[in-house]
Amino acid sequence: MINKMLSLNMSIVKPILRIFDYDKTKEFYINWLGFKINWEHTDHPDAPKYMEITLRDISFHLSEHHGDASPGSHIFIDDFKGLRAYHKELSEKSYKYNHPGLEVPDWNKMAITVTVYDPFGNKITFVEEE
Repeated sequence: MINKMLSLNMSIVKPILRIFDYDKTKEFYINWLGFKINWEHTDHPDAPKYMEITLRDISFHLSEHHGDASPGSHIFIDDFKGLRAYHKELSEKSYKYNHPGLEVPDWNKMAITVTVYDPFGNKITFVEEE
């Protein structure tokens, strides 16, 4: 039975983060963090936007729709290779609303983390074990 379970396809989880301003979303996620927009959806020009973004193999959804998610969520991105270089790249872009540090967390002295906060109160922590 276990071998049969191991051969099943795994599900993919894509968190949804609540956003409130399309331009601020693009400035933060696309221009600063380097994500790419895979697709966007809106029913009409005045309707809320919904989109999927990716960076490497990380993918999640951003939504302006009321009730899709709560502001203040936290996404934990584990096993992010090249975090020191990515941190340097973010620092060199001089995004005026975020200046994340490179930290060694108390819970794992063999790891480094970079935590950023989006304009809507959501928190993203990138982790690399060294």
